[in-house]
Amino acid sequence: MVFVGFAWFYMGTKPTLNYVWAGLCLLGAVYFIFKDTPVTPV
Repeated sequence: MVFVGFAWFYMGTKPTLNYVWAGLCLLGAVYFIFKDTPVTPV
C-alpha cells in the first residue's frame, strides 16, 4: 500500500475506505494475472 502512504504524507489526504477497495482490486488483478502461470521447480 505504497500509494496510501504517498497520498497520506506527501499529498495530505486522509485515507478513506476507497483506498481499501482499490487495494483489493489491485490484489485481485495480480491474482488473476498469475493464476495460470506454471511454477517451475528450481
